[in-house]
Amino acid sequence: MSLSEPAPPTTPPSLAELFLLCFKIGILSFGGGLSGWLYQEFVLRKQWIDEDTFASSLAISQMLPGANVVNLVICMGEQLRGPRGSIVGVAGFLIGPFFTVIGLYQLFDLLAGYPLLPVVSDGIAFAAIGLLLLMCAHGIRRATRFPPSIIIIAVTALLAGVLQWPLIPVALVMAPISVAMVWRRT
Repeated sequence: MSLSEPAPPTTPPSLAELFLLCFKIGILSFGGGLSGWLYQEFVLRKQWIDEDTFASSLAISQMLPGANVVNLVICMGEQLRGPRGSIVGVAGFLIGPFFTVIGLYQLFDLLAGYPLLPVVSDGIAFAAIGLLLLMCAHGIRRATRFPPSIIIIAVTALLAGVLQWPLIPVALVMAPISVAMVWRRT
């Protein structure tokens, strides 16, 4: 075993420890990057799961329907503590954001009559749109390393975005073409 691979734990975490860690990640997270945070906590910091187990759990969670990060918490909870670990992990991960959203709804409802609320709301929306555009720009920059991918992006945007074709059929046609193009490249 090398220094970069932590030793697996001798005993699994308690259900309370699993709940609290998932609760912390759920309540403090905003936006993407959660699988990286789960890796940091479960593999590097707590050493509850080794890197290979995490990688296979991540691959499985991305293939399953639903939110990838929730699927990942389910996989890791089950590996650590069985079905109860899955339930406790997901509960910890989702309960904080659930009540936060309820609280924010109540706050917005309370402040609905104030003229400043639409300004604040628009400002938040514009910031989110800016982050989305930034992510798109980074994605396009990455895609330019393989020029045929620009064609896939453009055709998909044209069909689903401009022509308003249904996304699922467009994805079902474009995804295999894209995979085949990358496969031929490797």
